[in-house]
Formats: sequence, structure tokens, C-alpha cells
Amino acid sequence: MLPLCGRTNNESTWAHMDMTQPFASGSFKTVYRGKYADGDRQGKPCVLKLFRSGCVFQERYFAHEAQVVGRALAIVDEFNTTDINQGHGQVWVNVPSLWTVQAGFGRPPGELALVEPYIANIAKFNSNTGWTNNSRNHCKWLQSLSHFSYHMSHRCVLLCDLQGGVYSRGVVLTDPVIMSPSRKYGPTDLGDLGISTFFAHHTCTSYCDPNWLTPRDKNKYFTPVPGSTMQLLP
Repeated sequence: MLPLCGRTNNESTWAHMDMTQPFASGSFKTVYRGKYADGDRQGKPCVLKLFRSGCVFQERYFAHEAQVVGRALAIVDEFNTTDINQGHGQVWVNVPSLWTVQAGFGRPPGELALVEPYIANIAKFNSNTGWTNNSRNHCKWLQSLSHFSYHMSHRCVLLCDLQGGVYSRGVVLTDPVIMSPSRKYGPTDLGDLGISTFFAHHTCTSYCDPNWLTPRDKNKYFTPVPGSTMQLLP
């Protein structure tokens, strides 16, 4: 059963996308905007995400995406039960579905893509190299979510690279990153070195518990940048 913090396509199975020009572009995904054509979200905006650099037919990238979202949902679901959220509302996570793109606009037939609900006024809050957007009101709160994830997992994972939209009832996140010592969550999982770098730049605020766990190594192995840093897996 999907946690309550999951924001899905709500049984929609079809959408009309504007593939003439990307809506946005990230480190390894290109994003197009459109509208749902059926289901509970019919007429509402959505986005379609395509992997770049020839990744589209490599099923492991989609498997990693599902792994990351699944773990993020579990973390956020637990975070929402704490008193850390007082005054900020709840956190939700967009849950993408794997759809097939029809041929056209230079796209190959049968190409796979991720589709999820559109987020208005999207902003970046932190990255997987420890960069933090201190100009955003919700940033300190969401920094505590990253620290919370590391503590509650007993140093097994770090939820970071947080971006999304701020709404009256809380924040909706999309495309989060999970980092782990074993680097099992895909190319944006920078492993122990990434976790160490993140905490080397992390400053606890009033939202963090001083007793929360931190890594033993807090050296800087990556330069902090706003974008998602990735390392190709062997």
C-alpha cells in the first residue's frame, strides 16, 4: 500500500505532451510538460521525464528510480509523524509512473519515460554534494529532513538533493536522491564520500536534534554545486 505522502498519477494512463521544446533540463533528464487526457487528473498538468545520454533503454536506471522513490516515501512518511513539521505542514513525494512515448518529434518508437504530476514554482533546497539554498524559507526545515533520514536509518541512507514546490499545506518533492555506503541507488548515489561531503557542509538548525547521528568522516570530497552530481556505475 502506497504511503499517504505519495502523490501519484491517480489512475491516469494517457497524456498529451508538448515535445517541441523541453520544459526543463537536469543533469541526466530532460523534462516536457503536458496535460493528462484521462483518469482522475484529466485536464491537469503533468510532466514527462526522459533520461539523457542514451540511458533510455537501460532498465536499471528505471529500477534505481523506483528504489529511490520507494525509500524516500518511507522516510518522509515517518518524518511527517514527528513534531518537526509544526508550522510547515506535511511533505509529499511525487511518484512517477513508467509510460511509453509514441513515435514522433524525433523520438524512437517504444521509448520509455517517467510521468508524474506537475509541480508549480519548483525550487531546489539542497544537493547531493552539500550545496544549500539558504534563500528559501523552508530550507532549514528540509535540511533537517535530510539529517533525519540518516539518523533514522542508522547511517544506512541519506535523503538529499531535495527540490519541489511549496504549497499552503506543505512541500511536494520530486527527483530526490538517496545516498548509501553501498551505492545501490543509482548514479547520483555518491556513497560514503558523498555522505561525508554533505555533512561537511551541513549546519544543524533548531529543527535538527543534537543527538542525531552523523558520519564519522566529515571531509569534503566533492565541490558543492546546485545540480545533481552523478558518477556512472560500473
